[in-house]
Amino acid sequence: MLKVFWMKQKEAGQKKGVMLVAPGFNLPTIGCLLLLVIHALVLINGGTHETPEKLSSLYEWIALSWLGFLEGNAAALVTHQFFHGDWLHVAINALLFYYTAARLGHILRPSRILILFLASGVGAGIVYIASQALLSNLSPNPLVGASGGVMGMFLAQTVIYPDSRMLFLPISGRNMGKGFLVASLLLFMMTPSLGIPLFSEVGQWMAEGFGPLLFQMGHLYHFAAGMIGFFLVGRLLPRLVTLEELQLERNKREKSLHTTSQAPSFITREQGGE
Repeated sequence: MLKVFWMKQKEAGQKKGVMLVAPGFNLPTIGCLLLLVIHALVLINGGTHETPEKLSSLYEWIALSWLGFLEGNAAALVTHQFFHGDWLHVAINALLFYYTAARLGHILRPSRILILFLASGVGAGIVYIASQALLSNLSPNPLVGASGGVMGMFLAQTVIYPDSRMLFLPISGRNMGKGFLVASLLLFMMTPSLGIPLFSEVGQWMAEGFGPLLFQMGHLYHFAAGMIGFFLVGRLLPRLVTLEELQLERNKREKSLHTTSQAPSFITREQGGE
């Protein structure tokens, strides 16, 4: 089924520009504004955090972590996707949500895009808390942000538009998606605290050059979300009518017309006084 979409999008991908939608009453605009408004309200009420170690009581409730999950905070699998740490964090996710939802909207209904967003975020959240539970060397810091759902949507977009160019980069969707998955997995393996031979040494060198913030991001979380979006989008695509189904339907109609034409005709006349 995906091959049909690939063939149809191959010519579209060769055209310049990106198919988006104008801001208005649509999912890309509403979702983007929702993330920005929630963050603004949190800031007004003093709920955001300045550093990962200094979380407010609000963020301790909505953020996702293994320790919080053990305390019964399962709702954080969903709530963590709608809150962010700072304006740069929310701006990037809001922009990517608008971009990916606009492009996916040419193929998927809004309800299916929301399913993709939530499923990617929740699925990646389960992987995130499971990694904290199984790998004691990982940071126990809680997680917030819509990047899981957004990355799932982004990888789904690269499946639907494999030959189109991504944003302003001269790279195809197919290569962008593969590069993102590989980079996320490698960065996770390079996390210095994991102690993986060679990878951790490279990670330590990168942390010294780019700062420790590089490995405070949820790279495994992003990888898992991307994989979920990559495989889930095929089930969310609208069902296409096959050639065999069209031929079968045509044969049924022709058979019905043939049967009607062969049926005997009856002429009735009104019985009246003669």
